[in-house]
Amino acid sequence: MSILQERLSQGHALMPYLTASDPSEEGFMDAALGAVEGGASALEVGIPFSDPVADGPVIQLAHQRALAAGGSVSRSLDLMAELRRRSGVPVALFTYFNPLLAYGAERFVKDARTAGAQGVLVLDLPPEEEPDWYAFSAAQGLDPIVLDSPNTSPGRAARIVAAGRGFVYVVSREGVTGTHAGTALGLEARLRELRRLTDLPLAVGFGIRTHEDVEAVWEMAECAVAGSAFVECLRTAAAGERRAAARAFVNTLVGTASLTQEITP
Repeated sequence: MSILQERLSQGHALMPYLTASDPSEEGFMDAALGAVEGGASALEVGIPFSDPVADGPVIQLAHQRALAAGGSVSRSLDLMAELRRRSGVPVALFTYFNPLLAYGAERFVKDARTAGAQGVLVLDLPPEEEPDWYAFSAAQGLDPIVLDSPNTSPGRAARIVAAGRGFVYVVSREGVTGTHAGTALGLEARLRELRRLTDLPLAVGFGIRTHEDVEAVWEMAECAVAGSAFVECLRTAAAGERRAAARAFVNTLVGTASLTQEITP
């Protein structure tokens, strides 16, 4: 069991999403460390890409800012290594297949693992298309994370989760990221079915904005994922206040008093 899977399996987990190099390398690091100080159990780090079609406007703009700041696969992995050195927080990388293809898909797995990543979700690469790459990633110790959506049939869900490691990312509703879900119709039934199929922790994303949203997810799954709302909070924070803003936002979502963790300067 990976560190990532072990951490999320404890339940009541929150995993914020950030795009590497957004709005700069320093700004990204401040936000990531603030999120850990605020009580994040793990982090999702997106690799900047010019065509993030599964993401909504807020995260698409984050990708644009990151690319304008020089973000790339290699720089993302460098930031990943620094983040792991300074915080020790488990990190799952989120990416699309084109950047991996340009970098070298197997090279990426090895370099990501060397940098300290625990897992990777390739949003547009289902395991049926590249089963050998999923197997290679798992063998190298980089959890290949799989995605379950409202359109996933029970039969396909069984095949998908069999290829996954680390956790299952559960999309709470149809659409792009950033849409406010509330309680998605049928989500609880889907989660029950996934529980029958796998022992992996379940992480629910899309529309997580408030402590009440997080609590609702925790009643059904181990982890809530905060993406667009967290990225928008960081965008509106003053340059010197991103770390404090990230800390406060995450702390509000988890609904606890100060959970400041020890961070290496």
